[in-house]
Amino acid sequence: MNRRSVTKSRELLLAVLLVVTIAPWSVTHAARYDVLELPAVSSELASKSLIFAIRRFGERYFAVGHRGHILYSDDGGDSWTQAEVPVRSSLLDIYFPTPELGWAVGHEGVILHSADGGKTWLKQYDGIRYGEEGKAYYEEMAAADPNNTLLPYMVEEMDFAISQGADKPLFKVRMHSATSGHALGAYGMILRTEDGGENWYHVLEYMENDSFYHVFDFTELPGERKFFLAGEAGLFMVGDASLETQGGKLIETVPWEGSFFTTVTAADDAILLGGLRGRLFRTTDVGQTWVEVEKPPTSSLVDSALLANGNLVFVSIAGEILMSTDDGNSFAKLPLRSGDRIYTVAEGPVGTLLVGGPRGIQKLSLPQLPKISENQ
Repeated sequence: MNRRSVTKSRELLLAVLLVVTIAPWSVTHAARYDVLELPAVSSELASKSLIFAIRRFGERYFAVGHRGHILYSDDGGDSWTQAEVPVRSSLLDIYFPTPELGWAVGHEGVILHSADGGKTWLKQYDGIRYGEEGKAYYEEMAAADPNNTLLPYMVEEMDFAISQGADKPLFKVRMHSATSGHALGAYGMILRTEDGGENWYHVLEYMENDSFYHVFDFTELPGERKFFLAGEAGLFMVGDASLETQGGKLIETVPWEGSFFTTVTAADDAILLGGLRGRLFRTTDVGQTWVEVEKPPTSSLVDSALLANGNLVFVSIAGEILMSTDDGNSFAKLPLRSGDRIYTVAEGPVGTLLVGGPRGIQKLSLPQLPKISENQ
């Protein structure tokens, strides 16, 4: 359970996934990262720079990326406005439970919050606090429960986090309501809030992730306050946000030990997990049984989306785009190319997709989908 036992191959996997482009000024100074103290620079080329996530909430689209860039569009992605952001940390995800209230997360364990629809942002949390507050929390728990053999490991984990500084990214943020949500990331990092982010609490001790595997994606199960997490080494956990612990129970039936980078719930409530080497799995009973999905060969699958018409889209790191019209039972490769790698996908205005990657944001027109049998 000691993070220092993590192998070099795990660290390489994390580096490859993040496509790390750390700026030369991202170094510690007086125990703090400069990127956490400096605001993002306004740039006319922000929408053409590295983008890690594109999401739609209501009629507004958002994109997050390199050096603290947060962009929003009210015209279907034709034009983008850069938000005011107080950090230069690269941002990896964004979520709005209401039109006004939003959260974004990224490198250096940063959590940002907006109360004006994404126009301006404030920092709520960072990786420095993760270690310091976590150590105090687990030391208090260990003193109150000296027979709990897990808690000393948690204290050691936080000591290690403090020694490393704010170097670990949060990959995803999901809010169950305007006040309740989770943020999660590398080495099993997971935090929850019940007060709109005024406080972020550790829940690592409630997660069945003893190896501290990276958690790459988080998706809510429809119709309930349950959710599932997916990540490194075939990690798949199911949790319940209505419980006080809000922890995650490990599901050990996943028939693969490779990493899952993206998850999505189909229109029929099936769960799909995509990841390394283009592998794609589907379950209709929350992980009790699995089927490997038929699909054309692709590189690693890194993002996915459920479209308004019920179709599913998956994108690969090499820029390949897959679509399913049968709730993820099978997929066809679309004759679309972004001209570069793709890190993220979102449904655009009718008949379009918005994709993001090293070349920024692109709008692609969807062709008529060929019959799946012709593409296997």
